Amino acid sequence: MRSNVACSRRIENSFRGGVSVPTTRRFRRVALGVVGSLSDILEYFMAKYLFGSHVYASEDESWQRVLQKAHVAKIRPSCQCLRLEAAPLLYIAMARGQYMIKRMPYTGPQHAPHCEHYEPPPELSGLGQVNGSAIREELETETTTLALDFALTKGRSRPKGADSEIEHESVRSDGTKLTMRGLLHYLYDQAGLTRWTPAMDGKRSWFIVRRELLAAAFSKRTKGRHLPDLLYVPENFSIERQDEIKARQLNSLSALSATTAARMLLIGEVKILDEARFGKALIIKHMPDLKLMVTDDMARHLTTRFVQQLQLWGQLETTHLVVLGTISRSAQGVYSLESACLMNVNSQWIPFENAFEWELLEKLHGQSRKFVKGLRYNLPSSKPLASVVAQDTGDASTALFLVPQEFESVYNSAIDELSRQTAMKAWTWNTGSQGLPALPERMVGRHERG
Repeated sequence: MRSNVACSRRIENSFRGGVSVPTTRRFRRVALGVVGSLSDILEYFMAKYLFGSHVYASEDESWQRVLQKAHVAKIRPSCQCLRLEAAPLLYIAMARGQYMIKRMPYTGPQHAPHCEHYEPPPELSGLGQVNGSAIREELETETTTLALDFALTKGRSRPKGADSEIEHESVRSDGTKLTMRGLLHYLYDQAGLTRWTPAMDGKRSWFIVRRELLAAAFSKRTKGRHLPDLLYVPENFSIERQDEIKARQLNSLSALSATTAARMLLIGEVKILDEARFGKALIIKHMPDLKLMVTDDMARHLTTRFVQQLQLWGQLETTHLVVLGTISRSAQGVYSLESACLMNVNSQWIPFENAFEWELLEKLHGQSRKFVKGLRYNLPSSKPLASVVAQDTGDASTALFLVPQEFESVYNSAIDELSRQTAMKAWTWNTGSQGLPALPERMVGRHERG
């Protein structure tokens, strides 16, 4: 097999030197102070990669050409986020007509906390339980295979509406299969929607959420099929373009026309669960002409299992309610919701579990902090996870834990063990006995210094 050194020489001969000063529009805006924070500038200049003996910046105008040549030569670049230590390797993948750099599996914690490729240790979230079993990455084919704990065809094993998202059922999986919540959390993680930096403020909308979810699904397969063929995420609705939007919607949902036993996945923002002439109807934003019929049994299940999510959505008016559901179409053309999982997200579209997490996210946002939101996947609420990992606390990131009163002793012992395993700093908030404590101090790490 050709060595990286030999490949590096070949690719270096094709390139005309490394990038020292990027000349893109964003660079000019940074230089002129339009994007004026120090964190933006530091983050920008750290997005560089080593190909052989040359360093190239991701903002260079010839970046796609650089990646294309490296992809052909099977070069694995290294990230330059760690200025003083060994650089973690990455690989180049093609998705939706664009080349992109992706971190190698299980290497997220090896990157510097401020790096865009940084990922908290998987044991701090529900990812650790399912990674490598329910989620299997295959570098050679550049695909990820997902094992699901729910059906995508009509079956007789479960009564209608009784999906796997009841708390005691949603965690029955030993990690070999993703529950519906686990799949939604995984796609949200892969889409980068659990990450936040001050530069994103005011820029995240349903258009961005949809775009990134579809990009995240692109290289995924499940049940022997390409996940994008099974997933529908509605595009932003516009009166002026309603005919063409409806045509694309019908085309995207055409897989349901093959048989009444077919199922597809839908991710959308809930508008209302409303009364219909028979049963109820779930209305999804950006889908005004398509109502999802909901049986009385299914409606009772939703309002019972997801009572907390519905209450939070009603109480916190700036938040959104996201649904992942399986849908079907009858021979008469009627669309129905077969099973569902609901997830609260704040005004920045970041998921939260309860009012305490929402308060913490508001505080982090108000202080312009950089962080990653932890998600449970298949884990029950009795198992501790890092609610947030702060990436701006110096050489080591800080795991922020919310400790519920009913699980205080279990959480505290588990947090001590997780802190030892990951060598990370820990911050705790005992939500049952104290108000929100002061957040960890913001610090600049040695890898961020010039």
